[in-house]
Amino acid sequence: MLRLNQVHAGYHSSEVLHGIDVELQQGEVVTLLGRNGMGKSTTINCIIGLLPIRSGSIEFDGIELQRLESYRIARLGIGLVPEQRHVFPNLTVTENLLVAAANYANSDNPWNLQRIYALFPRLADRKQHAGNQLSGGEQQMLAIARALMINPRLLILDEATEGLAPLICEEIWQVVHQLKQQGQSILIVDKNLHTLLQIADRYYLMEKGQVVGHGPAQQLATDQQLQTRYLGV
Repeated sequence: MLRLNQVHAGYHSSEVLHGIDVELQQGEVVTLLGRNGMGKSTTINCIIGLLPIRSGSIEFDGIELQRLESYRIARLGIGLVPEQRHVFPNLTVTENLLVAAANYANSDNPWNLQRIYALFPRLADRKQHAGNQLSGGEQQMLAIARALMINPRLLILDEATEGLAPLICEEIWQVVHQLKQQGQSILIVDKNLHTLLQIADRYYLMEKGQVVGHGPAQQLATDQQLQTRYLGV
């Protein structure tokens, strides 16, 4: 479904990604792992069109993304849950959801308000509250729900549990697990290694803008030496 081939990218005169290769198949949950500053968010920015690549290619279902604007990439069926959430502060929960509503993937059972509120009962209780009246955890749920409202074929989560209380993190991971069971393709960047490796199918390890390892998630879960070397855990 998604293929990055020898992607080089960076900011101004600095190159951040040095020829990375990443693949994700339909229905898979894949995670990008690495310490801070290793190129994970830069990789996501390249996929969604916020950062032009310098060379290489990015394909989504055979369509090259590197020459497309971000809104066209979204319409192909890629939904992003950005780091720091970026909900619309002056819109209600319902308005935040409706502003993103679309069915770009022509799903037979599209995400709508009813399905979203069943998935996130907290949002149903707060649906008339403005985005800036929500807690950090509720804003994160809203960011995930908003991405689902475009009915994405690929959902990208960038640090979805960062800075959240353990109980909220548990709720979010339960939602991710439900989405996986429903066949949702997901690319995740997160630091919650223990839970993440229980959900993910495969992993890619990044260091200094390069992929230095990849394989089944369960393999990494049992390799303490590899975790210590590249993740510092």
